[in-house]
Amino acid sequence: MVDNRNTTANNSRKCPRQVGPVTAALRAMRPDTPERRELQALRDAIAERIEADIALLDRLDAGEFRS
Repeated sequence: MVDNRNTTANNSRKCPRQVGPVTAALRAMRPDTPERRELQALRDAIAERIEADIALLDRLDAGEFRS
């Protein structure tokens, strides 16, 4: 479950994930290939879609669309 308590209505975009030293070292050792860039772009698109869907569910739960 995603914790959205630190987000505000004006700033619904989250800060980018922090990268630890081990992750940074592993990334530095990997070759930068077109396939890896495409995979990362796909992961980013999926993450953005999930965040947008969660934000919509939060709005629905708050009754924003009730008449």
